[in-house]
Amino acid sequence: PTAWNQAPVVVTTLPNGIRVASKETFGEVASVGVYLNAGVRDETKESVGASYLVEQLAQMGTAKRPKGKLEAEVESMGATLSVSAGREQTAYTMSVFKGDVKQGVDILSDLVTKPGLSQLAKEKEAILRGLEEREMPTRQVIDDRLHACAWRDCTLSHSTVGPFEGIEAVSEAHLQSYLAANYTAENMVVAASGPVKHEELVKLAAGALGGVKAGAPKAGGQKPYFCGAELIYRNDEMGPSAYISVGFESVPWRSPDAVTFMVMQAIIGQYKKNTGLVPGTISGNRVINAVANKMGVGCADEYECFNRFYKDTGMFGFYIACDEVAVEHAIGELMFGINLLSFAVTDEEVERAKRELKASMYSAPTSAEASCAELGKQMLSYGRGIPPAEMLLRINGVDAEEVKRVAWKYLNDAEVAVTGLGPLHGMPQYYDLRRSTNMHRY
Repeated sequence: PTAWNQAPVVVTTLPNGIRVASKETFGEVASVGVYLNAGVRDETKESVGASYLVEQLAQMGTAKRPKGKLEAEVESMGATLSVSAGREQTAYTMSVFKGDVKQGVDILSDLVTKPGLSQLAKEKEAILRGLEEREMPTRQVIDDRLHACAWRDCTLSHSTVGPFEGIEAVSEAHLQSYLAANYTAENMVVAASGPVKHEELVKLAAGALGGVKAGAPKAGGQKPYFCGAELIYRNDEMGPSAYISVGFESVPWRSPDAVTFMVMQAIIGQYKKNTGLVPGTISGNRVINAVANKMGVGCADEYECFNRFYKDTGMFGFYIACDEVAVEHAIGELMFGINLLSFAVTDEEVERAKRELKASMYSAPTSAEASCAELGKQMLSYGRGIPPAEMLLRINGVDAEEVKRVAWKYLNDAEVAVTGLGPLHGMPQYYDLRRSTNMHRY
C-alpha cells in the first residue's frame, strides 16, 4: 500500500526543451539539481579529461561568484553543494532550506551556464597535482579498467577516475567546445524533491535557464562494440589480495529485459566475509553459500554482482577480492553461478531475489537529496519518473522461466571482458573463462 501512496512526479518542458521535474513532499529541506545527459562518453580524443576538469572548475567559482564568494554564500544558507561527472550523466545538486530554493536555482544555473573556464590556466597545475596524489578505491579502478577492456575502441571506455591520457594538452577552447556540444537544452533536466511547488520551480527554471539554446541534431551513431578480451595487471609483490572483475554485455536502460537483469543481479547477490546478520556459510543464496564454504574456509573476502545500464548498451558481471591462492576457485564459483541462471534457477531463488531487490531499492536513503538524485537519473534514463508501484509490478512479473530466457539470450556462450590486479598467478586462461560461459555435461 505504501508504494501506491507516493507523491507523483510532475514534469513540464520549457519552450527551449529543458525538462523540469518535481516530487513534492513534506519537510524543511529541499533538494534541487541540474542533471545533464553528458559525461566522459561525450569527450573526443582531443578532450579526454574535459568532464573531470569541468567538475573541478565548478568548485572554483564563476565570473559572478568567485570561489570565496560561492563558498560563503553556500555556507551562509546552511546548504550543501555537490558536482559529479560520470560516464553518461553529470549532476549539479544543492540541498537547501525550503525558503532558499530560489537562491539555490540561481547558484546552480550560474555554475552550469557560466562555469569559470577562464581559471583553467591558473588552476590546472593544482588540479593535475591533486589527480596524481589522490588514492582511488581499488573497486573503482577495476571497474574503470573493465570498461576500457570491454569497449576499448569506443568513448564509453574513457576513464572516469584517471589517469586521463593527454589531459595536460586540454585547453580552455576544448572545454568550451565540450560544453557547447553537450550542455544544451535537450540534454538538461531540472529536478527537485521536497517542499517545492512545481509551478514555482518552473518559473525559477525558466528565468534562470530559459536562455539555454538547443544543440544541433546529433548524427546517428553505432552501438559501442563489446570486445571479449582480458586486461591483466599482474603484480605478485602487491600483497596477498587479488582483485578481479568479469563483465558480459547486457542491455540499455529502456530494454524490456532490464528489470530481469536487476533480479538476476539480486540472485547472485553480494558477500563480504564476517559481515551481515546471516553468516555466508548458512546463507540461502546458492552462490554466497558456495563461496563462503569452499574448501572449508571460503574462497573470497568479498564479491559483488553488478549491473551497468547505459543508453544503448550495458554490462552485467561481478567483482571479486580474494586471496591469491583462491583466485581460480572464486572465479569458478561466480562463473558457475552465472552459468546456472540459464539452466537451473528455482522459483524459490527468484522470489528471494525479488524480495531483496525491493528491499534494497526502497530501504535506501530517503532524504530529499537522494530522492532528487534518483529523480534526475530517471528523467535522463527513461524520460520520466518511475513510480515505485510501477517498478514493483515490473519486478513481480519476473519468474524463473523469464530469468532463464534472458540469461540464455545474453549470458550463455557469450563474450566476456576480464580485468585483474595483483598476484594473479592462479588466474585461469582467457580461453577457459570463455569456455566456462557454456554448460558442459559429460
